[in-house]
Amino acid sequence: MEQDHGAIALAAGAPPRRWKFGLGIRPEVAILCVVVAAPLAFPLLLIVQSAFNVGDPEDIPATQFGFDHIIEVADHLDWIGHTLAVSAGGTILATLIGVVLAWILHRTTVPGSRLFEILVTVPYPLGPLVGALAWNTLGSPQGGLINKILSAVTGLSGPFIDTSSMAGIIFVMAIFEAPVAVLMIGAAMQRMDPSLEECSSVMGAPTLRTALRITLPLMLPAILSAALFLFTSMMGSFAIPAILGANSRFYVVTTAIFILFQGYPPNYPLASALGILLILITALAVLLYSRALRGRSYVVVSGKSYRPRRINMRGWTPLLFGFEILYILVALVLPLGVLIIASLQTSSVLSLSPANWTLQNFKYVIVDFPTTRTAIENSLMLGVGTGTIGMVLAAVLALVVHRSGGRGIGLLEQLIMLPQSFPRLIFGFGFLWMVLILPGHLYGTLIPVLLGYVVAFMPLAYRSMAGVVVQLDASLAEAARLYGAGRIRAAWTITVPLLRGGLLVTWTLLFMVSIGEVSASIFLAGSGTQVLGPAILNFWESGGLPHVSALVVTQSLIVLLAMVLVRKVGGGRNDGETAVPKGTP
Repeated sequence: MEQDHGAIALAAGAPPRRWKFGLGIRPEVAILCVVVAAPLAFPLLLIVQSAFNVGDPEDIPATQFGFDHIIEVADHLDWIGHTLAVSAGGTILATLIGVVLAWILHRTTVPGSRLFEILVTVPYPLGPLVGALAWNTLGSPQGGLINKILSAVTGLSGPFIDTSSMAGIIFVMAIFEAPVAVLMIGAAMQRMDPSLEECSSVMGAPTLRTALRITLPLMLPAILSAALFLFTSMMGSFAIPAILGANSRFYVVTTAIFILFQGYPPNYPLASALGILLILITALAVLLYSRALRGRSYVVVSGKSYRPRRINMRGWTPLLFGFEILYILVALVLPLGVLIIASLQTSSVLSLSPANWTLQNFKYVIVDFPTTRTAIENSLMLGVGTGTIGMVLAAVLALVVHRSGGRGIGLLEQLIMLPQSFPRLIFGFGFLWMVLILPGHLYGTLIPVLLGYVVAFMPLAYRSMAGVVVQLDASLAEAARLYGAGRIRAAWTITVPLLRGGLLVTWTLLFMVSIGEVSASIFLAGSGTQVLGPAILNFWESGGLPHVSALVVTQSLIVLLAMVLVRKVGGGRNDGETAVPKGTP
């Protein structure tokens, strides 16, 4: 009588036989590689063929090929130069802010660290669109609120600040990206063995010298990782350069691509050629970033739970506390404050007189105006859908990567993180073409937007879930299987309950970033499927500061409520793993 070899192996404690392809890759890993790669490979192929298209620019696929548009990129080196300058400048400034804030929050006795840990993280999920609109109102050379106040106080004509300049754009990008650097560098600081710092202090070195000669070099791998992540994010930034650089005609590659796409006739091939260049640059940065994260660089950072002695800054405490206050002021209080004030005005001229205040702007954008009402409803549905689908897919991917061995796992993880090297504007551009040529007439529905969000945000979701999965002991699920439970039952009764907190955090993170998404939505959301990001841009272009401010404040309230949920789920912890978009755009 034949015996069930799989059952015998399971009863003996050995894993059941797993079928493999010829290359030694198990079927589930191979299937996941295809599922993850296809939504990126197809759009990338369409972008590449468009870049080499010298025939009808609207032909999909192209029928005539050449290098004309690749060569034409050289005629627009100013766009490329602006992009590199803004990205490099913003990265340097945001990293410096991140290093200082992380050190103050996690290594010094400056008061209020728990409160500031929360406040510092808020600007990032609010999104660059909020920052761009706010600082356009605050720092515009013509009519900016800060310039008006300073002119009235000093009697000078100004302008005193100009956020439409390259320096202004760098400043706004940096303050809204700096929270990522704070979280990534701060997480490494909390895990660092403090013995070398303590030795330096025992030998009589001053506090600042110890920080510059010991702490900073030890944190260089984490600092470099944060800087490279910020650079890739800023290379694909669209909202801040588009809004702040509009009046000064300051173009970066993403805004130039948008103009080329929207022109008549649209210049798809040149836009695609610029997109390929941007992908190559960001892919190179991502490669450097991944190398910087390799554990061999962290020679004094281990998995042990250290509690470094906080440094008493004595006379430096007021200055460092003031730095924290200054950052919160420019990144949170002023932007949200001016938008709230503008949303309550009866006209675009800001006034603190109660006679000019009204709540009608909120009623208009939430209830009366069908376009914005639909955009809010669609964004909420997309947030729920993206959070649910992305959470489940990320959990499956994290479990496969961190619970499986053999060939193909490294490739699968690289494919999961691949969207990080795609600026979202370029990804949305290619994904739109894919949707247009696929059967089913999906364009004009929410399905392409939902799928695009899931793909674009998969690195974020995977990093969030992976940070939880690696902390779980696999022996519990294995014990359930040894007692006869199948894979699905063992996962449902053992693994899912243990992952519950991480699942909810991941869902909430995806919900937040979906609500604030702009770049990919511009192409993927049609006229009948309007979402908040493009709706806010359209409102801004058509004028009406009170209405657009009311819409932005509404979006910000939704994101802030989601942040409150994240904090409650995480128990107020900020470990840089499960509640932080670590290593993703």
